[in-house]
Amino acid sequence: MAPWALLSPGVLVRTGHTVLTWGITLVLFLHDTALRQWEEQGELLLPLIFLLLVLGSLLLYLAVSLMDPGYVNVQPQPQEEAKEEQTAMVPQTIPLRRCRYCLVLQPLRARHCRECRRCVRRYDHHCPWMENCVGERNHPLFVAYLALQLVVLLWGLYLACPGDCGCGQVGSCSPPSCCCPSSRWWPACSWPHTSTWWAATPPPGSSSPLTASPTSVSVPGTPSTAA
Repeated sequence: MAPWALLSPGVLVRTGHTVLTWGITLVLFLHDTALRQWEEQGELLLPLIFLLLVLGSLLLYLAVSLMDPGYVNVQPQPQEEAKEEQTAMVPQTIPLRRCRYCLVLQPLRARHCRECRRCVRRYDHHCPWMENCVGERNHPLFVAYLALQLVVLLWGLYLACPGDCGCGQVGSCSPPSCCCPSSRWWPACSWPHTSTWWAATPPPGSSSPLTASPTSVSVPGTPSTAA
């Protein structure tokens, strides 16, 4: 194997996806989230389920991206005799077209992929995030991967969102995180700002409206009475 083969787009995409997946998972466990609280309290069932879901989604990703999507063989394989039901439903007079790129006979619903430079049976699309086609063989696994990845993303978003923002557990914002009004980070990450890592920097001589202590306001012309 040549050394420059390690820098191919497929290797870089799969390595980046793997590192990003485990990196975000590690941040969720190290940060003050419900996963860490469950782990400290000895409740290991939900953290273990989350890890298994992440591992399952990663294995499905690698399986879909590495397996044969259903490439059309250059040499035609001997086919079995068609059954009566098949001959009645599909006319046998439909000629197979020849691909103008790789010059192979394309079955029905097959299409040539210019990125892979091969014809794929029941071609759906070429996924750049997997660096592989989605076709006849890996299409069911691709749908399963999307469903499992959606569950992991929604659960991870639920864990990363503080409780006082309305989408996390109530009272889970301890110590106060950026979206809690009692935190010094709240004015920087609340609307209209989008970053949760900018410190609140009020103008000199002014104080935050949430942290300023209430003061008594005297109305002009009204005499103050002593208690």
